[in-house]
Amino acid sequence: VKRNIPIELHRSLFGADLFSVPSGGSASHDLWGSKLSEFFHGCSNASSEFPTAEAVTHPNRYLMIATSGGLNQQRTGIIDAVVAARILNTTLVVPKLDQKSFWKDASDFAEIFDVDWFISSLAKDVKIIKQLPKRDGKIVTTPYIMRVPRKCTPKCYQNRVLPLLLKKHVVQLTKFDYRLSNKLETNLQKLRCRVNYHALKFTDPILEMGEKLIQRMKAKSQHFMALHLRFEPDMLAFSGCYYGGGEKERKELGAIRKRWKTLHVRTHISYCLLMTLLCN
Repeated sequence: VKRNIPIELHRSLFGADLFSVPSGGSASHDLWGSKLSEFFHGCSNASSEFPTAEAVTHPNRYLMIATSGGLNQQRTGIIDAVVAARILNTTLVVPKLDQKSFWKDASDFAEIFDVDWFISSLAKDVKIIKQLPKRDGKIVTTPYIMRVPRKCTPKCYQNRVLPLLLKKHVVQLTKFDYRLSNKLETNLQKLRCRVNYHALKFTDPILEMGEKLIQRMKAKSQHFMALHLRFEPDMLAFSGCYYGGGEKERKELGAIRKRWKTLHVRTHISYCLLMTLLCN
């Protein structure tokens, strides 16, 4: 949202008075009919001063990523992996999905996401390859395996990972969940958006199944709602938000938050209000 957004937005964020009623419709909220839509803008377009991958990527420097957690956490890890590769000016090897956690899902990246689209759509931002280069059928360099702290900043990557990339040429980052700071400069945040909203596309069989399910729900009713019930202490703590539960909530979630030394408690009212609306 632009900085010159009127103060009324902060007073009544998501309030009914912000939404116009569609012609011939009822008083349902129509996001695209919002009186404030003129203040919304896309976050994905690259700035003209953002150099291309071809101009900044160093040869013989490769970053490998082993994601961790459920599919949502792994998806976040993939997004952060692309940005981390850009920070390090390195070639990214298509991330390896977590096949060992609770779910024991044996799917690889190409079975869930359109890998060719992923590579081609980000070609101007980060060089991505499906596997490490080989010579005589063997991988040229054995990856150096390491882990970075959660919420690692660009300087953290440059101090911890870059020296090893220069020495070893191939580095694999393990348990890659939330390993990149949320606080990034604008061009890197825009890259994050491009990966999230454009580059990560499900494979055709998954898209087709999703479309079938949507059509079945529409056949029963024109309106339906998707509900995520995971309103659990660890998720609430990790959000960094306060949910109105008083001192007891602050103490209990505060104790859980000690697990994540680099977690920032959020003070941005619009984010935390959105989380409250989604979770209640």
